[in-house]
Amino acid sequence: MVRSLLVRGMIAGLLGGVVAFGIGKVVGEPQVDKAIAFESFVEAREEHAAAHHGHDEELVTRSQQNLAGLGTGALIYGVAVGGIFALVFAIAYGRLGTFTARGTAAVLGLLGYVSFFVVPALKYPPSPPAIGNADTIGRRTSLFLLAIVLSVGAMVLAVVVRRWLAHRVGDWNSTLLAGAAYVAAAIVCFLALPGINEVPQQALRGVVSAVGDSGVTFPAAVLWRFRVSSFAVQAGLWATIAIAFGYLATRQLEATTVSPGPERVIAG
Repeated sequence: MVRSLLVRGMIAGLLGGVVAFGIGKVVGEPQVDKAIAFESFVEAREEHAAAHHGHDEELVTRSQQNLAGLGTGALIYGVAVGGIFALVFAIAYGRLGTFTARGTAAVLGLLGYVSFFVVPALKYPPSPPAIGNADTIGRRTSLFLLAIVLSVGAMVLAVVVRRWLAHRVGDWNSTLLAGAAYVAAAIVCFLALPGINEVPQQALRGVVSAVGDSGVTFPAAVLWRFRVSSFAVQAGLWATIAIAFGYLATRQLEATTVSPGPERVIAG
């Protein structure tokens, strides 16, 4: 049964990757193009000021990046998330209360979106080209992954606490207490993890070294729209996985229920 759910989770993840690619292509890539245009403008002014000529040939063209690159990355990421989603579903189904398969998938989709992306991204928000300092990419990536691990771990503990409290204070009160515990844990992580604020430094670099004119800065609207599009991409991915997997899992569970055999039990 778990293997069947895993396959369905990967299928749902593939669909989620397609949706994420579509959202990213429509609302995200225009902001990336604007950021790259700004970065090229700054580099051109720097070369002009230093009397340097010639440009390095791009190894990968922009069209290849926003089609093949973005599409491949979104699909692989979606399949991976879908597979993990199915495994978590196999463990959580029947342990989150009286939710149906669709209800369990919906709850897991919401919890996954919040813990896996929203909370870590609030601490370390994504930035388009021309903003991030290339020298700190490794550190930023490590801190973001650490934030994901801490956030997901806190969410798992909150779910366990909620289940433990449900028999003592009721479902509603236990849900409120578990949610408050997760928020408190997220605040502690926010305060404990170091902050990285690169926008002012990078904007200052572009202003001083390129033209020395305080009127030339990275457009704040582009940065805002890029970050909003990142949240939209992830929301589309998780929502599609939750909806598609809920439908596929329901059909699988119904088929298993009407057919006898030891595979009727998902997890102990």
